[in-house]
Amino acid sequence: MRTKSRLSHRRAVPARRKANRNAVARRQNAQPQYQSREAQLQRIAAKEAELRAALNSPSGLHKIAANLSSPVRQKLDYQGIIRKFAITEPWPDGMPMIYDNDVEEFTAVKVAKNGTTTTIEVEVTRTEIEPFEIVARPKIPYRELYSRLFQVMRRTKERLEQSMMLREDLLGLSLFESAYSTYYTAHTIATALTKAALAMVFAPIEANRLIVENILMSAYGVSGIRRWQYLDLDQIGMQEVRQTGYLGSIWGAKIFITDQIDAGTFFVTAGPEFLMWIPIRKDFEAIPADDPDKLLLGFTGYELMGMTVINSRGVNKGVFATTA
Repeated sequence: MRTKSRLSHRRAVPARRKANRNAVARRQNAQPQYQSREAQLQRIAAKEAELRAALNSPSGLHKIAANLSSPVRQKLDYQGIIRKFAITEPWPDGMPMIYDNDVEEFTAVKVAKNGTTTTIEVEVTRTEIEPFEIVARPKIPYRELYSRLFQVMRRTKERLEQSMMLREDLLGLSLFESAYSTYYTAHTIATALTKAALAMVFAPIEANRLIVENILMSAYGVSGIRRWQYLDLDQIGMQEVRQTGYLGSIWGAKIFITDQIDAGTFFVTAGPEFLMWIPIRKDFEAIPADDPDKLLLGFTGYELMGMTVINSRGVNKGVFATTA
């Protein structure tokens, strides 16, 4: 019995040591979380103190009012869409923007007994694209800081970012316009956008063993969808159109709307990996660019990137009437 108790005691000692080590490790892991919570509480307390100080001074109240005010807007802010159609990736400095095309298809041959076959020489092509810059330089007269009820500088920076996205979209859409005609002919109808017209534009892309994932159209295309009848949509689709006036997808393809293409135009595209590549060497940055001699404040928006349609078979175009 005495020997047995000694053995059990020896087994228990390493177990207790392991439990102690685990407890120490848990305390050490919990310490950074505790410190991060403490830091977060300190930041919140500092912001609350700053807000109380601002509420007790006329200049502070003016700043708060400027942050809460906003200008009268004529339209919703522009949101860029072209990156949703592309593989977008950061590209290292100094490295050429290149990609290698796939090996061309070839078929095997049937060989008779004791026969021979020819050798197929595989050639792979490499494509290099040139990076380009996108730049915008808005300027604000100094007096505007004191003449407006909202923060002019912050709003100008927002508009600057929108202008850069708009330029990206225009460049991408021009590539779509050039690429589709390499293999396809635009399908044209004399009526509003119909389900049959969409099917006809889908077909050539699917004939190349590609899956259509996106549809890009103007608001007039959605106008045609709103006039579709129960014969064109099932009950779920009709309910979505009735409630929101918009159809999110059809045949597994997402629908995107933009005001940057012709009113009677729509594009149908494959997925990003089969369509477009955007390597980005320098993503959007707003650099302060004041001109004190002319009492002007402002920014310089800058991007350095490349953009190319890597597969012209992945985009097709349709045209419909906007007045039908």
